[in-house]
Amino acid sequence: MPDITLTGPRLADADFFTNAVDTGRPGLEGIPAAVAAGDFAEARRLFAAEARASLQPARFLRVRREFTDNRYTHPGETVADAAERILRLELISCGTPHQFAGEVDWFANPTFNGYEEWTWQLSRHQEWAILAERYRETGDERFAQGFVRLFRSWVRQAVVPENASGGETLCWRTIEAGIRMGGAWQWALHSFYRSPHFTDDVLIDWYKSVWEHGWRLRGFHRTGNWLIMEMNGLAQIALLYPQFRDAPAWREYAFDRLARELGAQLYPDGFQYELSTGYHQVVINNYQWLADVYAAYDQPVPHAFRAGLEPAHAVNVRLMMPDGRLPDLNDGGWHQVARLVARAADGYPERDDFRWAATRGREGRPPAERSLAFPYAGYYVMRTGWEPDAVWALFDGGPFGYGHQHEDKLNLLVHAYGRLLLTEGGNYAYDASEMRRYVLSTRAHNTVRVDGLGQNRRLHFRRDDVRLDLPAGARWRTTPDWDAVEATYDEGYGPDAARLAAHTRRVIFLKGGIEGLGPCLLVIDRLVPADDAPHTYEVLWHLDGGTPEVRGLAVLGRDAGQPNLAILPAPLAGLDLRLVAGQEAPEWQGWKAIGSHQQGEFAPAPTAVYRLTATGPARLVTLLYPTRAGEACPVRAVEAAPAVEATAIGLTLADGRRVTLDERSFPPDNG
Repeated sequence: MPDITLTGPRLADADFFTNAVDTGRPGLEGIPAAVAAGDFAEARRLFAAEARASLQPARFLRVRREFTDNRYTHPGETVADAAERILRLELISCGTPHQFAGEVDWFANPTFNGYEEWTWQLSRHQEWAILAERYRETGDERFAQGFVRLFRSWVRQAVVPENASGGETLCWRTIEAGIRMGGAWQWALHSFYRSPHFTDDVLIDWYKSVWEHGWRLRGFHRTGNWLIMEMNGLAQIALLYPQFRDAPAWREYAFDRLARELGAQLYPDGFQYELSTGYHQVVINNYQWLADVYAAYDQPVPHAFRAGLEPAHAVNVRLMMPDGRLPDLNDGGWHQVARLVARAADGYPERDDFRWAATRGREGRPPAERSLAFPYAGYYVMRTGWEPDAVWALFDGGPFGYGHQHEDKLNLLVHAYGRLLLTEGGNYAYDASEMRRYVLSTRAHNTVRVDGLGQNRRLHFRRDDVRLDLPAGARWRTTPDWDAVEATYDEGYGPDAARLAAHTRRVIFLKGGIEGLGPCLLVIDRLVPADDAPHTYEVLWHLDGGTPEVRGLAVLGRDAGQPNLAILPAPLAGLDLRLVAGQEAPEWQGWKAIGSHQQGEFAPAPTAVYRLTATGPARLVTLLYPTRAGEACPVRAVEAAPAVEATAIGLTLADGRRVTLDERSFPPDNG
């Protein structure tokens, strides 16, 4: 880009009016003559008048967005309180507030450990939308004046880079550029543009900076969920800033990329290829926001959007736990599905299941199936029904995912009788802390470590190798009385991804009534080492809360008045148990992230660590038995031979009866 200046916007008047602006547009025809005469004041006046006349706030502001969440506001803070705080230059990023003095330093990082996301996300400018909302409510010019102060300080400090990649710079990463253009900036413009503080000079700087955003998003965008946010921003510029000569080309490019990305980022079963319940929503929301803005202006979006997003919306409904939340998978979140599918229920009126989820069961009907598979994403959902007190379990037998991955293959979660019972470390701030390393690791999930080492798919992972056309490869079968699923992890453990052993996990979900048992899960772990040396295996189970009772090798939830989980392993020679919660040394163990995954938001989680040292193949069998509030587990003991070829499992019940089950009676496929 030419005409470099020491402060932003980088784009000089001559280039802006000559190369960026469509001077053939009615109202802008006089600009070339003014520029030729060197009268840039007149060019600015003409442009500002036309730009203000073209804005349609009644259309734009009918599209609602929420900008108050606890990443950028204090918990429970009202818009009024937040706006006053922002005027005092106390800004919040990533849940951490900072008081600036005199002027905001947009390159600052006040976090205790140099958390880079704080500085990056500060330039998402959520505060500008909050000030805009308060200004519309009150007409108080203090909010317009405060907004202009923030904008001018940012645009002067944050000069758009000429050649930096999309992931570089503190203020101009393309993810932030896309978020700004698809978010707070447009709310601010349509709220403040008639304020006396939003002068012609401010407006010209604004439009220059928006053009720079379009230029950067078009030329330096990334891939994955970033690309969806980037193209949302670019397409909104193309619609809302018709004065730009490049607007039609930007719109065509953004729409083409977004339409193609539906096929490139969604598995055939509807899951976004990062396999995160968080970034799955990022993709859906950005398509929806863009479609809503275009609809407000009676402008079409590609037909592919509606058809392509329907299976993605269906994922949220089909995956959800009985309490209406999604599980926190990979860098995900415990999102409330009713809120997520509210727009889908309107957009797909023929989908009774969307309406059912959006109204929390008051209208519509749940999906016809109970247990179901996402055979490409590799998630397998087992449930007794769609009632709030149903028993639900999720098994992860899938690929590593395109991004935001955890080392968690063969992980298992359990929700029963209205309570999450078996949880995991969850998601945490993207910093360099021990907690962040913990949630990414195998030890934060309900699977197996070998020789104290976790899974390491990341070492050999290449994004170019991600295939959406290949099923996950797990074996799965669902019947009215039971479900069975089986998958294998054999991609290596530890820093070198050494092929120490292959771990095959089979989960049999008994839905109730078999031998008088209530709903419960049998987990069979088979470990086949690569050599004849002894190896140590750790089977991990993370409980969501409380202080369980340890009785021999059994771990029994004892939270009064609540559903509980009993963990009963089959005893083996040398098998021992440690119950860990909030451990920091010699390694972090027994934690879970809480809140919105910001720094400092974590708490202890009681974790049962079963350890076995064995030479040769081994078979470990564990019964997970959820109980209703006030009920006792009806199973006293589990018996199972350690030989990997063994299939019998014996249960001793509290009434003295013995029940023998055979894995072969519950095959995980139709073979």
